Amino acid sequence: YAKHLNALLLPRTGTVLVEGNDTREPSLWRAIRNAVGMVFQNPDNQIIGTSVEEDVAFGPENKNLPSDVIQRKVADSLEAVGLSAWRKASSHSLSGGQKQRVAVAGVLASDSSCIVLDEPTSMLDPVSRRSLMETLHRLHEAGNTIILITHYAEEALGTDRVVLMDQGRVLLQGSPEEVFSQPEALAQCGVRAPRTVELARLLAERGVLDEPVVLDAPALVEHVARAYDERTATGPAARPAPAAPTGEASQAEVLLELRDVRFTYGEGTAQEVSVLDGVSARIHKGEFLSVVGASGSGKTTLVKHMNGLLKAASGDVLFKGGSIYGKGAQLGELRRHVGLVFQYPENQLFCKTVLEDVAFGPKNLGMTAQEAETSARRCLELVGIGPEYYEMSPFDLSGGQMRRVAVAGVLAMEPDVLVMDEPAAGLDPRAKARMFDLINRIRDERDLTVVLVSHDMEDVADYTDRVLVLHDGRVAVDGAPREVFGDVERMRELGLDVPEAVRVLHELRERGVPVSCSAATVPEAARVIAEAFGEGGGRDAS
Repeated sequence: YAKHLNALLLPRTGTVLVEGNDTREPSLWRAIRNAVGMVFQNPDNQIIGTSVEEDVAFGPENKNLPSDVIQRKVADSLEAVGLSAWRKASSHSLSGGQKQRVAVAGVLASDSSCIVLDEPTSMLDPVSRRSLMETLHRLHEAGNTIILITHYAEEALGTDRVVLMDQGRVLLQGSPEEVFSQPEALAQCGVRAPRTVELARLLAERGVLDEPVVLDAPALVEHVARAYDERTATGPAARPAPAAPTGEASQAEVLLELRDVRFTYGEGTAQEVSVLDGVSARIHKGEFLSVVGASGSGKTTLVKHMNGLLKAASGDVLFKGGSIYGKGAQLGELRRHVGLVFQYPENQLFCKTVLEDVAFGPKNLGMTAQEAETSARRCLELVGIGPEYYEMSPFDLSGGQMRRVAVAGVLAMEPDVLVMDEPAAGLDPRAKARMFDLINRIRDERDLTVVLVSHDMEDVADYTDRVLVLHDGRVAVDGAPREVFGDVERMRELGLDVPEAVRVLHELRERGVPVSCSAATVPEAARVIAEAFGEGGGRDAS
């Protein structure tokens, strides 16, 4: 869809007009692409400059603008996406989220009247995501047309119109309220409603609210606070909210341990960047750990130390109590036990067919060709990739399918630890749910330890046992999701956000509703809000 808007793809039938120009006319392509700027899902596909400012300046330079104008546009665009301090940095030294912001800045600097963004926030931390959305709203108010392709329903709440697509067709379109009030249509498309809409629906089912569709958090807080005031004015007082639980340290075996790990990219060069500054952490057998932090905090660099892809400048990494840097340590053997699924799965797919790709690892571990193929078939079936795909090139698959094939390739080596760097980025909600269901099923069946790097705090709250928060290359917070997200101010200081349910609970508490702030997920929040209305929950409780 998006690539038809600036003539990167042409329709077989029908017509696409951009400012009256037919995209099938080659002589009009330059005018069309000047009018419609595109931000791709994978920023590596459009970053070409060696430095950040060089890349952002590429568009204005190709329009032969004066040097002072180019410099101003570069500065304004980088400020808009929060990358002014990285102006002179090498484009290739940036994190995935930072690269995405550079791509957005490049389009902003080109002064396109229409900006099409394909999942532009999929690799951004929550604060950067909010900042980018604010930038897009400012551009819209200034007269720009913004077309945002997103799997995050929350990002569609502030738009003029929502178009719901399914199987290449427009299923539904209208205002956000019109679209998100139709759960059947959302379910058909595999789109998850905004968390506030889900929470409002659960509260309506419990009798707390009369209004089942409430779009944003402030409106939901207002509805619940008003309902609580009415409840306490006419009925018995609610029970006091229980205190938030405190986490207990896991007693399980420590599989991986990092001790005072430090690492610097480009050490001794002009591009030297210190990324890890004394990180220490323990990862226990069978746990589901998430690693979070603002873009550039060192998350990907950290997990690459877990299987020896990067070597610490100082400090140590231990697997089952033994140093991976010790005499006689075999990194090949370590990587069989600690499997890593990269941020972009296409970076680890390279064979001619899907089946060959998944069988590659087992073969290199000494399995016979038959044993490796059997293992590959079993793991492909486990991740939901059927035999009809086995002889296809992995590069002909969708992004979600490539991720699952990459996971299968790691699982085929039967690791003890599965490390996944943004495995759900860019996936639609249905595919994301399948991915996490798969991870949890494998975890239960194999007693697998999982380490997840993610920018999505909702996923972290919904699925993981423990949260490790990185900030400026150090561990800033380590604890259970309820504990970590319960300190809203601290999370914001660290450049992160909290799940929508947590925000609603804290704002309700400020409004005098005695809710417990020990919940991090939507169902938990619905329960504790109902409890604040009395035993059994709801206005009908007595």
